[in-house]
Amino acid sequence: MEHDKPQIPNRFNRKQSLNKYAKYSSLAFQMIAVFVGFSLGGDWIDKNYQFKFPYFTLLGVLFALVSVFYLLFKLIKEEN
Repeated sequence: MEHDKPQIPNRFNRKQSLNKYAKYSSLAFQMIAVFVGFSLGGDWIDKNYQFKFPYFTLLGVLFALVSVFYLLFKLIKEEN
């Protein structure tokens, strides 16, 4: 009967998992920055031109949503 040794984490596997963690963390910060940037920019335009309805804020949020999905699909495509 063979003696089973406990598996010690390989440095390569550990580094690879840290790289994935960093990649997905940076994606989260990019998503937050895009949403905040476009929504604040739209809000600034709406206040500057004194619109009654927040047209540019909504447009900024929609553009941010499209941009975030583009970043997400780009990342998924790179992995495959």
